[in-house]
Amino acid sequence: AEDGIRDRDVTGVQTCALPILKALEAARGAADKIGVKLSCAVVDSRGDLIALTRMDGARFFTTDVARGKAMMSASFGQPSGSLGAFANSPFFTNLNTSAQGRLFPVQGAVPIMRNNQVLGAIGCSGATSQQDEDAAKVGLAAF
Repeated sequence: AEDGIRDRDVTGVQTCALPILKALEAARGAADKIGVKLSCAVVDSRGDLIALTRMDGARFFTTDVARGKAMMSASFGQPSGSLGAFANSPFFTNLNTSAQGRLFPVQGAVPIMRNNQVLGAIGCSGATSQQDEDAAKVGLAAF
C-alpha cells in the first residue's frame, strides 16, 4: 500500500491497520477530553487481539480488562455491558474457564458490525464503565 500499511486476512475478515489505528486514536482522544487514562483493544470476530493501546498513566491491568470486554462483545455481537446477567450462568462459567478467564462481561466494549456480521469489537478500560463504553463508541464511529 502507498502508506506502507498492508491489508491482512484475519479469521476471514479483511482488516486494514489504518482504520483500526484511527479508531484507537479516536477513543484515546475521547478519554483525553474527559481527563481519564484508558487502555483500548480491538479484537477480531474470534476475539483474537488485533491492536491494543495503553495511555500513559493507565493502570497496568486495564489492557487485559479492555481486551476481555472486547472479546465478550465480539463473541456475542452485543455491547459487553448487556451481558452482565449472563455472567452468573453455568454456561458462561464454563466458557470463561475455556477462555482462561479472559472474558469480562462488564460495560465498556461495543461490537464492530457490517451487514449484520460481527467483524470484531473495540473495548476500553480504566475509567467508569460508562466512560469506557463512551470512548469505545467514539472509536467505533471512527471506523
